[in-house]
Amino acid sequence: MRKKINITLSTGLSEMGGISTVINTLDNGHFQKWNVKHIATHTNDGSIFGLKKILLFISAILKLIYFIASREVGLVHIHMASRGSYYRKSFIVRLVKAFRVKVVLHLHGAEFQHFYYNECSNKTQLHIRQTFNYADAVIVLSTQWHSWVTTILKDPSKAYIVYNAVETLNLDRSQTEQGRILFLGRLGERKGVRDLIDAFAIVVKQLPNARLALGGDGDIETFKQQAENLGILDCIDFLGWVSGSDKIAWLSRSDVYCLPSYNEGFPMGILEAMSANVPVVASTVGGIPDAIESGVDGLLIEAGDVEKLAEHITALIIDREMNDRLSSQAKRKFTNHFSQQAVFPKLDLIYSDLTGE
Repeated sequence: MRKKINITLSTGLSEMGGISTVINTLDNGHFQKWNVKHIATHTNDGSIFGLKKILLFISAILKLIYFIASREVGLVHIHMASRGSYYRKSFIVRLVKAFRVKVVLHLHGAEFQHFYYNECSNKTQLHIRQTFNYADAVIVLSTQWHSWVTTILKDPSKAYIVYNAVETLNLDRSQTEQGRILFLGRLGERKGVRDLIDAFAIVVKQLPNARLALGGDGDIETFKQQAENLGILDCIDFLGWVSGSDKIAWLSRSDVYCLPSYNEGFPMGILEAMSANVPVVASTVGGIPDAIESGVDGLLIEAGDVEKLAEHITALIIDREMNDRLSSQAKRKFTNHFSQQAVFPKLDLIYSDLTGE
């Protein structure tokens, strides 16, 4: 048993979204190996004045101080996105460093560069640079994000690429429905949902039996109206947020997975599709090109190219040899680079270096 404890701060384990998926994956082995205590700092809150969020954050700070004061803490691993997440976590970074405890800053926000350059004053940008430089290690999700974060670090060697990992899925592909297209994520403009519906309208003209399943929360009514205006509402299933066994069932049924986003970190849904042997069509943003090489283990488009998106979806539905080949290659890449067995050792090295254990 390790003498030191390590602390992870993030959104709650039961929340929706990519960060909670990452944390739940780490809870499957990594937390136990490194004696990690998880503290939730944020929740989706429908209470008056966001009271639940405020109380949870205060509780998280008190728990953190208690652990640091009463136990030997090796490091504090802080999962951070942009906007409100940044402001909460930047306070925690400074608090932890005041106790002379090591900090690992783990950047998830798909829009962090946009936040930094377009929403922050010069003073706030300086604050962000200081926050990142306080950290003893900074983890990013892709080569693109590594290239950016090293420009704001005084010591670029503190930046590490650690890909997201998901559970390996060995699904029964006999359940696959040819022409079933799946999207998982928040329904909004950033994820390219409008483009996907427009592209699907083109696909269904050639392949009238094709079906699109949109799994996620967000602006559902807006996209239902778009589908109705295009005359394809009956061909689209709006699933709401999908997780657990329901997600696995939809992956088993799906013939193509699509994510035509405009901004991304390193999307978990693509990794889940790769693990499940479902071929991917996605855009060339964020960490997606680290996961998918177009024509080798998936197909890529430029964000906003609706015609090419429709063309790729149609090709994967019609050409069964290509569908099988790309999905098999993607599964192989997943196993070698994005499985827990591939990713956890990289975290182990960072933890070992910082804690001396």
